Amino acid sequence: MLTLDQCLKANRPLLFTVAESDIELLGYLRDNYKETEFKVYSSTTSALIDLNSLLKGDPDPEPPMVVKGKATPLNILFRQILETKFDSSNVCFIKYIFLDCQTYMNTAQNVRYVKDILSRYQLDPHFAVNLIFVSQYVNVPMGLERLSEVAFFDVPEETQLKEQSDFLSEKLGLKEKPSEEVIINLRGMTKFEVEQAYLQSYQLFKKIDLDFIRNFKKSSIAKTDLLSLMETDMTFDDIGGLDRLKKWIKKSYGGWTVEGKKFGLPLLKGILLVGIPGTGKSLTAKVLGKVWGLPAIKFEMSKLFSSRIGESENNMHRILKLFETVSPVVVFIDELEKSMAGIESSTFSDAGTTARTMAAFLSWMQDTTKPVFVVATANAVSYVPPELISRFDKVFFVNLPQKEERKEIFKIHLKKIKRDPALFDLERLAEKSKDLSGREIEQAIKEALYNAYHDKKEITTDNILEVLNSKPGIMLTMKEKVGALLKWVGWDDQRHNGIRADYASLPDNIDSIQAEIEKMINEVSSDDKA
Repeated sequence: MLTLDQCLKANRPLLFTVAESDIELLGYLRDNYKETEFKVYSSTTSALIDLNSLLKGDPDPEPPMVVKGKATPLNILFRQILETKFDSSNVCFIKYIFLDCQTYMNTAQNVRYVKDILSRYQLDPHFAVNLIFVSQYVNVPMGLERLSEVAFFDVPEETQLKEQSDFLSEKLGLKEKPSEEVIINLRGMTKFEVEQAYLQSYQLFKKIDLDFIRNFKKSSIAKTDLLSLMETDMTFDDIGGLDRLKKWIKKSYGGWTVEGKKFGLPLLKGILLVGIPGTGKSLTAKVLGKVWGLPAIKFEMSKLFSSRIGESENNMHRILKLFETVSPVVVFIDELEKSMAGIESSTFSDAGTTARTMAAFLSWMQDTTKPVFVVATANAVSYVPPELISRFDKVFFVNLPQKEERKEIFKIHLKKIKRDPALFDLERLAEKSKDLSGREIEQAIKEALYNAYHDKKEITTDNILEVLNSKPGIMLTMKEKVGALLKWVGWDDQRHNGIRADYASLPDNIDSIQAEIEKMINEVSSDDKA
């Protein structure tokens, strides 16, 4: 893909440019292409707005040209462009820039006009016209895909951010320049956003505060309709067990930091957490961002898909670009298998839209060089394509909590309801909850608390045991799925670990776990035959 500068210098006749800030794009063109003639327009349904004053730095635009009748403003402008005559002795290109006009371009008439302009460009050596359409996302009208080029006007790089940071620091009279960590956290912001963040931070703290910059960045991420910001006050202390997983996460910190870069740490792509529902996979993903001090965003792939042709793929490219611009960042994808459903039948069910969209995600995970860490969860890992599983640095299996972990989970949730865990028989509770997930243990405590409240008594061990005795565990209600999952993970006696995934915590019964897995699989097979 050509860069914006390459397209401009090569006089590409039709260019679709993606820019977060069209004002900053115009400023860049004004400063770097002083000898080039630009004409800037925007359009509504009934008026053409001349914005050439913005390119010249004049804040007062020309009055809009109102169009009456059946012809649209773009129709009239395209007709004028087609009729433009050039001096054959001195060919100088005119570059027409259209801001946010894509909505009005998806008509057969306007597409035909653009094709006619391109035809004249090819046939008439003196017709020196380029068309440049600018918006915040890729939206090439049908019929123009093979005739156009797409280029990105990216947000400022680190060197540009540092230059702007130094300028603003001097302007504000700061004695100390912002740290490199501050510069890293400015990634993904436009120059306007950086200026606003610095001014607000200075007004509040009389300095450039790192935590404020991080929160400012989070608020800009939250404005995207396809993503949601994840914030939590919880820490790993609020999650019972999963010691191996927690240890790996803590040891994997730092690839994006200044110190990590100097040490030569490679960037990690992410982790896949497979396992039984309600065992803490999603909770771990939410807490990870806080542990690492990075913004964490939830990516719901289902929101990508649109009935309009090509828009689903455009949404994916737009989001992946956003991930890179706001990096370093943690991206959370919950229940990945649901997003992957339908890939194999995509050719017949949706003309290949799902397959193409997911292929773009696969390629991005393989090729990206930005510090974007993906945390994905899956309950039914058999539906996740092997080529996607291989993109993750580590795959963890989150099993049902072991006995000591169940004790810890009871302690955590008893403290949440403001009860002293020392007043409860944790040994009996852990023993009776053998086939329950962490979520089911939490639900049991809530139910016991309500029962005690209506009986006008204080909650006790017996209240909780009564609920546990009446609660069939997930090991019984989802026996087939659990058996299939354990079979997929496998067990290596020598490593004391899974084969296809690492256990997030060591099982209680290491010596007999292989026999228990085989027993469960045999039971599931017997039930199926029956």
